[in-house]
Amino acid sequence: MVMKIFKLTFLIKFFLSNLIFSIVILTNPVFAEVKASTSQISYYQGDPISLKIESNISQKAEPDLSVLQRDFDVKGTSANSQVSIINGNRSYKKIWNIELQAKASGKLIIPEISVGKDKTEKIEISINELPPEIAAETKKHIFIEAAVEIDNDEIYVQQQIPYTVKFFYDAAMQTGEVILPTIENANLRIVGDEKKYQVVRAGTKYVVVERRYVISPEKSGKLIIPPTIVQGRMAITDGDSAQLRKRMNEVDMLNELFFDLNNQSTFSNPFDPFFSRRSIGPTRPYKASSESIEVNVLPVSKTFTGSAWLPAEEVKMQDSWATSPPDLKVGEPVSRTIIMQVKGLASSQIPEIFIPKPTGMKIYPEQAKGETPNDGNTIYGIQRVNITYIPDKSGPVIIPEITVDWWDVKNKEQQTYMLPEWNLNVAAGETTITEMNTEPEVMDDVNPEAEVSMEEVFIAAPSYWGWEVLAALILGILILLSSLMFLLGKRYKKSPKQLMKKKIQRELIDERALYSSLLQACEANKNKEAAELLIQYMGIKFPEQKIQNLGFLAKKLATGSKVITELNESLYASDTSAWSGKNLHELIGHGLQLKQANKPTQDFVLAPLYPN
Repeated sequence: MVMKIFKLTFLIKFFLSNLIFSIVILTNPVFAEVKASTSQISYYQGDPISLKIESNISQKAEPDLSVLQRDFDVKGTSANSQVSIINGNRSYKKIWNIELQAKASGKLIIPEISVGKDKTEKIEISINELPPEIAAETKKHIFIEAAVEIDNDEIYVQQQIPYTVKFFYDAAMQTGEVILPTIENANLRIVGDEKKYQVVRAGTKYVVVERRYVISPEKSGKLIIPPTIVQGRMAITDGDSAQLRKRMNEVDMLNELFFDLNNQSTFSNPFDPFFSRRSIGPTRPYKASSESIEVNVLPVSKTFTGSAWLPAEEVKMQDSWATSPPDLKVGEPVSRTIIMQVKGLASSQIPEIFIPKPTGMKIYPEQAKGETPNDGNTIYGIQRVNITYIPDKSGPVIIPEITVDWWDVKNKEQQTYMLPEWNLNVAAGETTITEMNTEPEVMDDVNPEAEVSMEEVFIAAPSYWGWEVLAALILGILILLSSLMFLLGKRYKKSPKQLMKKKIQRELIDERALYSSLLQACEANKNKEAAELLIQYMGIKFPEQKIQNLGFLAKKLATGSKVITELNESLYASDTSAWSGKNLHELIGHGLQLKQANKPTQDFVLAPLYPN
């Protein structure tokens, strides 16, 4: 009995020990099918990081490098495969060489990277700041300057801010890449071509590369423009410390050895670096940055009374009718092209041109087309719209004037650009109802009392067995077929009355849902959400008005325009949380009514600048 217990205990221990050994062996990284490694674990800021991924599985899968984007920039990749057969045993290996650059300093983790169904292990590396003496030495050879050009230090929301970046370098610079700042609540756009020239500063000759941009703030208040950064590699100069020189030489030797072992040459930047020249010896990384800039952005001027805020240096409009006025006829369409050019704004910031409807005519404006060219210093927003007019009746007609209110940022005052009205005459069409003769034709030489025999009638009667009868026969057959199809389809389709009823029910449901959501946004004091829901709600309630912005709505309302104006101004304010939805809630609760307009209004629709 004791022997049996001893044997059983021995077997259990043997089984458990083998199980633990198997688990250790199978989970050991040495036996992993995919693994990652770096040539070193400590780098200086700006150093290229060489990451190698190896796989011993023959597969088409590629490493998923998207997980690296948070902390690293991928500068280049290359791959090679190796197949060997030793004593009949076949082995396979594929190696990916990836060059990375860290986005920040400190302890960073290269995360697990998936290759098909397998993953690599995490790798921890250190990114160290350059020593102060090296940073000071860098400034003697490479530095960057950035500045804004503002008149009287006054910039309005959406007004363009000219932003210039100048990069200075001497013969020590080997490669360079500019990293533009990410500006919160603003858009950055390049203008013109890059300029390159030479200057002398403190007795040292520098090459200068200059680039110009424009910044468009989307919100009033304090605007912070972060530094523009330039980084790359520069030759080790006499001012560099001997210790760093020695370390750089060692790093270069390790990198050369690493790539030689894999039959790979040194990485080149696949994204066409800002500058690049042939290395003349040992190099080290550098990083230079400009100073951050603070700008005070003014809100929409309280003296501006236009329906859509349009801050610009100049506004011009062109009318295709100015060179060739049309000849109007009833029922015949004529085309008109209006072009608006705004200096200092992108086309996306320009409100749509509002085309008033003339009395006695139908108009069909097409979707506006925009573009944003520049002259090297300033952007120009251009909006082009084609309109088709179709007269309903003959006689004189007035095509109303087209006006655009805009804010002159130079003179700090409101301006209005106007295309004058047209007084035209509509000629009658070729076949109008008023011209058709509906009276029966009377023949004077016919005696109604004369007797006519049946034979004479048949002889005198015209023959209708020509093409007219054939056409009538075909038409009758088509009508018969259409009736049959209608009767058959009626079993499966609902009547137009039922469809219209369902459509009205859906619109009522949508209107009620929007109404409820709008009141909730007011109670929560969410101005952006309230503005979007209000436009949608009014669009369903008054579809014929085509209400697409708050400025247009404020002018259309019979009461409560001040409440809508307050909501519109809060969207441009520096502190959007200060808006209270109480007044709008009360206004909506009492019901929104539009003015009874006697003549066409001249309001404008602004394309949404903040889709989010």
